[in-house]
Amino acid sequence: MYKPVSLLLFAAIGYLSGPPARTTDTRPSAYWTLVLAERNFAEFTGKHGIKAGFTRYLADEALVVVRGRYQLGKPLYEKMADQPSVLSWWPVYADIAASGDFGYTTGPFEVRPQATTDAPVAFGQFTSVWRKTSTGEWKVLADVGITHPAPNQPAAATLHEPSVTRKKFLAATDTATSQKELLGLEADIAQVAGSRSLGAAYRQVLAPTEAVRLYRTGSQPYVGPTAIPFAASQTARATYTSVKAVAAASNDLGFTYGYAQYQQQSGPFLRIWRRDANCVWKLVHEVMDLH
Repeated sequence: MYKPVSLLLFAAIGYLSGPPARTTDTRPSAYWTLVLAERNFAEFTGKHGIKAGFTRYLADEALVVVRGRYQLGKPLYEKMADQPSVLSWWPVYADIAASGDFGYTTGPFEVRPQATTDAPVAFGQFTSVWRKTSTGEWKVLADVGITHPAPNQPAAATLHEPSVTRKKFLAATDTATSQKELLGLEADIAQVAGSRSLGAAYRQVLAPTEAVRLYRTGSQPYVGPTAIPFAASQTARATYTSVKAVAAASNDLGFTYGYAQYQQQSGPFLRIWRRDANCVWKLVHEVMDLH
């Protein structure tokens, strides 16, 4: 859920409280604990307020975007004043690493002036990256997003699950190699996008899957079939500066973040990567908050 300090207005509503009934569901139960963590986050914030909600659910090292720069989020929320406005958010997609302790959630949010009965005055899409602590509690590692005009119809609340179910991964591994690989991919993207075009860079890394999501400030999300032609249409050059990569212990899911410049606009980006069936890293989710 995107919560820039300038829009720290939020309280939330509750949502559906668990997975649908399925007799052949082989997905690890950890997936549903991740989805439930997002829903609980929204519900708790709705009951106790922005400061209490984000102080509770953000990890100490959690990143948020403030005035176009990444900052530690928890200290900001601890110091913030109470806000009268109301935020509603809910996940429409979530995915989890095979390790069962790392994943992400994404979906729409709406801001209302004072009460849940007020008409929304702002709209957007959030992306939250989560990690489970040693005590089994999910905490947010990164919280970013975009704003956009009101959608033509109310945002759906249906949760779409990933099409591929991965076996539970139990062994602990060193993530340094995966993090190095992801930063290498970022360097490749920067080189191609800077010398040729952003679209050319996308052709090298974008996953050909309906789960792909490309978020841009001011636009509705480009998801699945609409993401591929949108990526191809990005014919201008882009400049990227990567900051860091973080990977799951199972080395099948990770994210990178940094700063971008594209068509006289600049701002932060966050990308989520997943290994495909051939163990090749592919870009499955991107947020670019450019102004």
